[in-house]
Amino acid sequence: MHQDYIVGEHKADKGKRFLNYLIDIIFLFTLIIFILVILYLIIPNTYDSLFDNDLSINLVSYAVTILYYFLIETTTKGCSIGKFISDTKVVRIDGSEPTTKDYFVRSICRIIPFEPLSFLFGAGFHDTISKTTVVNKKAFEADLLQKDNIESIGTTEIE
Repeated sequence: MHQDYIVGEHKADKGKRFLNYLIDIIFLFTLIIFILVILYLIIPNTYDSLFDNDLSINLVSYAVTILYYFLIETTTKGCSIGKFISDTKVVRIDGSEPTTKDYFVRSICRIIPFEPLSFLFGAGFHDTISKTTVVNKKAFEADLLQKDNIESIGTTEIE
């Protein structure tokens, strides 16, 4: 059942979204450095030629960013490390659970230039384009459960 009005009541505020971003960026930065060090240890002779320009480093960073968000949000049903810490999660704007495609679109949109600045003008590109948003998890799920319980009253058969 779609619960778009419940989504509006429980949207995470910009402060929480910024906290999510900071936590995830710190984790991503650490992960990218780790991957670059591993690549250096595995292929030291080709490392200098492969990573002597910004384009190669940017491509690795973009790939890690896309994979990080896609894999973690898909497997946790909407939580990145930042969202897990702040007790928020991704939902579709109608309140339903995002599809794998939604998570992939969100992940791809994160590498759009100036994407973090898009929050200054409303929802971020990764929310707008994928038709998703971030909600306060416990409150959202509690209201969904309450609504489902109310809607189920009188619908059970008596034997």
